Amino acid sequence: MKLINRIDGRTKLITWILLTLLMFNFHYYFQYLVMIILLGLTVFTELNSSERGQIFRHWKLILILPILNLLINLFFVNGPVIWRWGWLKLTNLDLQIFIRLIILLILALGLIVITSPEEMALAVGKIAHDITLGHYNGLGIPLVIIIMSSFINEFQETFRSVRYAYTLRNSKTDSSYLKRAMNYIFMLQPVILIALRKADRVSDALIAKGYHRGARLFNYQEIKYHRRDYLIYLGLFIFILFNQLKFTF
Repeated sequence: MKLINRIDGRTKLITWILLTLLMFNFHYYFQYLVMIILLGLTVFTELNSSERGQIFRHWKLILILPILNLLINLFFVNGPVIWRWGWLKLTNLDLQIFIRLIILLILALGLIVITSPEEMALAVGKIAHDITLGHYNGLGIPLVIIIMSSFINEFQETFRSVRYAYTLRNSKTDSSYLKRAMNYIFMLQPVILIALRKADRVSDALIAKGYHRGARLFNYQEIKYHRRDYLIYLGLFIFILFNQLKFTF
């Protein structure tokens, strides 16, 4: 099993949060280059082909959202202009935001791929337990995360099924983009209702198993960090310190 699959869920979540916040403090392209190299090494050495496929099958989201943001920013001046064409202006900040968005989207998708809903729920519950100095021992937060994740998964699966059924019933292809958009809107109503019904069954099943307010199915105090987690935190601390000292002074 790869290292990234054996580290604690809290380590994954906290690392993602800190790297996200750190990138908003980047001012040089070299910093983004280092981040891209580290991200690339992680993706191609720690993730298998199936996990990489789950990330890059969302290539439209990874590219279209940053490109759309970049096109909108061309109408505004956000610092020194590095390229100009008429009233369209590309600034250094626009280009950095474009690169940052791509990295952030890949990081977010990677976190979703390597962390199961149950692991994420447990990690958030443990963090809440530590922040409250051991006073929080409930399952309300994990329960909400599990149900929300279940709803999202059910929504995606149901939408694919309904869309496939709709395609079979309507063999004629309509080239009108407006017509297609309206068809998607009409499909959303049954999809949401079916997904909500399935998520409600998940909620009932979890409550029946003891996931309810005041329940204690596990002891947060028994969840401990391992050496690999401390090593990742150490590497993260060195990386953040290097960026702050190297590019601040």
